[in-house]
Amino acid sequence: MKIFLCHLAALLASTLAVHAGYRIENVPRPAEMRGGIVGIAFTPTGTLVVTTRYGEVWMRPPGGAWRCFARGLNEPLGVSAESDRIVWVAHRPELLKCTDTDGDGRADTFDTLGAQWGISNNYHEFFFGLPRDRAGNFYGVIGLTSLGDKLTLSPSEVRGKLDPTPLLEPAGHIADLPYRGWAVKIAPDGKFTPLASGFRQTNGVGVSPEGELFANDNQGEYKPSCGLIHVEPGGFYGHVAGLKWEPGFDPKSFTTEKAWQRYRGPAVVFPHGPMGVSGGEPVWDTTGGKFGPYAGQVFAGDYTRLVVRSNLEQVAGAWQGACFPFLGRNENAPYASGEKLLAGVTRGAFAPDGSYYLGATAGWGAGADGIQRVVFDGVVPADIHELTLTARGFRLTFTQPMNATTLAAIANFELSRFRFYYQHKYGSPRVDEERVPVIDTHPAADGRSVELIVAELKPGFVYELSAAALRTADQQPLANPLAYYTANRLLDGSRVTGDTTRLPRPGETAGGAKDADLKTTASPAALVAAGEKVYRLYCVPCHQPDGRGIPGGAANFRDDKTRLAKTDTELLKVMATGLDTKGMPPFEAILSVPQRKAVLAYIREAFGEKK
Repeated sequence: MKIFLCHLAALLASTLAVHAGYRIENVPRPAEMRGGIVGIAFTPTGTLVVTTRYGEVWMRPPGGAWRCFARGLNEPLGVSAESDRIVWVAHRPELLKCTDTDGDGRADTFDTLGAQWGISNNYHEFFFGLPRDRAGNFYGVIGLTSLGDKLTLSPSEVRGKLDPTPLLEPAGHIADLPYRGWAVKIAPDGKFTPLASGFRQTNGVGVSPEGELFANDNQGEYKPSCGLIHVEPGGFYGHVAGLKWEPGFDPKSFTTEKAWQRYRGPAVVFPHGPMGVSGGEPVWDTTGGKFGPYAGQVFAGDYTRLVVRSNLEQVAGAWQGACFPFLGRNENAPYASGEKLLAGVTRGAFAPDGSYYLGATAGWGAGADGIQRVVFDGVVPADIHELTLTARGFRLTFTQPMNATTLAAIANFELSRFRFYYQHKYGSPRVDEERVPVIDTHPAADGRSVELIVAELKPGFVYELSAAALRTADQQPLANPLAYYTANRLLDGSRVTGDTTRLPRPGETAGGAKDADLKTTASPAALVAAGEKVYRLYCVPCHQPDGRGIPGGAANFRDDKTRLAKTDTELLKVMATGLDTKGMPPFEAILSVPQRKAVLAYIREAFGEKK
């Protein structure tokens, strides 16, 4: 693990950037479009359609000018563009059909299709969507109510039955109104079907080319990390609040252990930190190679200047797979071209020409408003193409032939595994971390793949692979030598309860065995070194490798001297309890007190004023 973290530090500081072969462009917006892009799609004719948090729908036909198609909606966080005259939006109260009946370019009729969930005036009650399947059904996820504004709901001020029955330990999100925390299907005739529960704030919903529903839920209570969740009817995906709306549910006999026994984890976990902190919309590359070598794979933007790429496979009848950094953080590597990736890129869609459009919003604490376009220029990057499971370990495939010597060397593959707590606290530390020895390698003759034989495979873990020492046949390093595989199941069908989580044992606290190392640390240099590892894993996504943070959000330690002028006590309290106005979560359940002290020591050493 220590060797891997050294690789990770260098990786996040340099190679988590744009692949060779990809260029980022900023898409100009009209001055009247205030930003906050939270929906993005294309009509069959290629017209770009976006929705904004300010309740607007905008259109831009190929080669044409922007026009405002609709106004006055309630935070439309998803869009499905049926044609240049019919647009469906997922805004807070309902699924809404916006139609331009007279052909003047503006919607003039608005029809409701699906409004069977409860809603109040809470600031954080969202409806996320809005993919469609081949039969025309719409899919979305109804977000939980946040207690961030401390509102007390009243029956006279809500739509739907109000049920304030508490479930288990208090959490920051509740479902006191119908179907909050549920994934739903709405048929073309308006039939409303609750599908599955356990969702928190699912800021990304997608349907695969095979017609399978996936969701990218946000890390928080009962949610150790974001990730691609395969949504199946009747499934329970972690957050207990919405279970009260399940037919026949009995809250009196309900326990955390019973919830965990039902829990289904993500098909692909996006480990909190290296793979982002607040995931967005998953979209499948169906461009047939127009976007490079990743046809059929899944791309999802993250709020922290990151796009995550995933490959999926079916193992023993269930979907699972691996994730990789694709576009990364805000670093310009020598092989990057174009603009920097914006913070807040949580919406995405592939255009007819094969380019990948991203929508960014400055809401939720920090970020930027804008639209960006990612274009493949024909240069295939040197990269891991897929990471898949075998009976004895893993198989890596590559986008280019690899150097045979580096591919055969066991020492070039650093493999470890970990899992998480299932708990009502915000997030989870990595627990049960251990190195997994690679005992043999079987490279393919063409250098395009290698099978790693490992000492032991266990289900119920996330496997972390670093292959920074690999080189291509012409001695080029990999653009992104970091990967995570979610092994909910093995090929023989073996699995464990709770997928990649377990319940905390009596007396366990955040940080686990790592605390012992920090408590016995005597020298300031060793404390700083320990803190650097924590910073690279958990703080880099927002505060950036160089400590300059995100404008309007995460603190800029280098240039704003007031940030580190605060006392250790003040800063440690912020780490523990979070800072909601800046989008900073509480780390009390993720990092132990010794870890927080160590990372503060590193921040002061790396970014503070030298004495």
